[in-house]
Amino acid sequence: MLTNPLFDAAELGEVFDESDRLLADGAIRLASREGGHLEVDIDLYRGILILAKAMRHGHAAIDLGLAAFRNLLEELWVVRGEDGDFEFAGGHLEPSEIVDALVGADQRLIGRSAMEADHVDPAGSPLLISMVASTPRFVTSRRFAAAECAIAGRLLESADHEDTTGAAGARLPDPASILGLADPGYLSEPVRAFIEGALTRQISVLTGGPGTGKTTAIATMLRAMGLHARSEGISYRIALCAPTAKAAVRMREAIEAAFGGDGLVEFETELEIEPRSGSIHRLLNIRPDSMSSDVELVCDLVIVDEVSMLELTLMDQLLRQAGSSHVLLVGDPDQLASVDVGAVLSDIVEAGSTSGAPLEALITRLTTYHRGTPIVAELAAAVNSGDLAAVESVIAAHPESLRLATSHADEVAAVVETARAIRAAASAGEVDEALNLLSTQAVLCGNRKGDGSVAWWQEKVSSALKRPGASTRGGPRFAVGTPIMVLKNEQSPSRSMEDRLSNGDVGVVVETTEGAEAFFLPASDSPRHRPLHAVDQAVPAWAFTIHKSQGSEYRRVVVSLPTKPNRILSRQLLYTAVTRAKEEVVVLGPRAVLNGALQRSIDRVSGLPERIDARVGWQETS
Repeated sequence: MLTNPLFDAAELGEVFDESDRLLADGAIRLASREGGHLEVDIDLYRGILILAKAMRHGHAAIDLGLAAFRNLLEELWVVRGEDGDFEFAGGHLEPSEIVDALVGADQRLIGRSAMEADHVDPAGSPLLISMVASTPRFVTSRRFAAAECAIAGRLLESADHEDTTGAAGARLPDPASILGLADPGYLSEPVRAFIEGALTRQISVLTGGPGTGKTTAIATMLRAMGLHARSEGISYRIALCAPTAKAAVRMREAIEAAFGGDGLVEFETELEIEPRSGSIHRLLNIRPDSMSSDVELVCDLVIVDEVSMLELTLMDQLLRQAGSSHVLLVGDPDQLASVDVGAVLSDIVEAGSTSGAPLEALITRLTTYHRGTPIVAELAAAVNSGDLAAVESVIAAHPESLRLATSHADEVAAVVETARAIRAAASAGEVDEALNLLSTQAVLCGNRKGDGSVAWWQEKVSSALKRPGASTRGGPRFAVGTPIMVLKNEQSPSRSMEDRLSNGDVGVVVETTEGAEAFFLPASDSPRHRPLHAVDQAVPAWAFTIHKSQGSEYRRVVVSLPTKPNRILSRQLLYTAVTRAKEEVVVLGPRAVLNGALQRSIDRVSGLPERIDARVGWQETS
């Protein structure tokens, strides 16, 4: 750690945490090894700290445009006020001076690279400014710049060339053959376009909100590929993966359900599922303490679900290791982005959103809602608009399915009623009933603490369920009838992907003849279950955060907002919450808090879209 007066400045200690300072000091120390005096004044140090904090908050870079930099400064240069919320504390700063300091920094510390370059050297200065012509556009870490450059190159290469050669050796079928074998009832024009792209482009993208038929489209293609392989006496190797183990399991379950009958087992010879299918880390054999992989995927098709959750460097690693495998990226760009750096899916969709843009050929958008009632889709669209009046209008038009209440207490009785029913079924050993009830309702919160938070709901429900002398047969950890959420992926090589427990899985403690056991969603003829003592890390799940709900579905969702506006709430957070519901949504919280969330959009800074544009412009003029 540096001991210079820059580090000791009180203002920096209030705004940044230890990890920001360690990254900034480490970059300066690394650059200093090149020899000679390295000049770092207070504005440059501030700029590097802002970059460190920006990356910790999910930004892949800092936009050096003055207006954009001011906006980022207002987001990051904050301290916690007396009311617990964050307040801007950078009124004394001059943004232009910090930008000038970054741009004028010693190139041993902050190097230069052209946005149109097809390669970023991994060796060199720890930080890098990306240039468009002679204009500095973004400053980031050299590692993130290299990842963006590699991703841009793979995407543009895929857009420029059609390729039907699969990595596992079997030539992918002509799209016309597959379309001829597919059920015509599922072949809308967008689905046709998706199948053609997936079979002829090394990278293709399928996007759409919940209920728009992404899984059905994938199942339609895979079934037709299975039939084609059977007729030709060949097989295709398929990998199914997602950023998290939970999302990967949900993906496999959804595809199996869309297949109907025996599911993928019907084509177990024709469609060989890669044994390492699961989380991307598992597929690439990446350890938690490393982001590098030595596994080259030898697959004909790699299907990646929930790509909105995929962070920048993991996307880079996946595409590098995919080799000549065809990679299908699936997700909803309007959902919450990765908890780590970047928003790769929305960046790719943005880069392909203009008619005639090179990436347009890679992207298929499904927009027609197919799941249950379209009311939830209407509400989601209103949320995406950021218009409070539109949201209130949709809710008012559908009182049987949608409700808006300013007081959290208005919904406590209904939540407790379901909780009592779950406990009664679990105490009677009725596993199916307990799981079915658990899947009917979820309380999703914007905050972990405070009014309307996860902790608030846990206390309300637990207090309401307490009875003098009540049995605690579930042991000291969880009483029978308690919903629980797993916090750690189960490490069990002997279990299949579908049977392993994943971080975020939700279950309920049930009384059985063998004692208390935890049974987990989704409800099925043979739900996953473990003796309660075998569930390593878990917490009560009467309510949980919206982030933890990603990839799940419930018949009814209660969206619980805090009583005061805060910076955590956003349009994407609300959208993710309401789209977890299949039929009913209740939004709880003051009107001003709801409006504040609708007005706040989390737009992560990234150089990827501009890097793609710069590469195209360079190619056209070279």
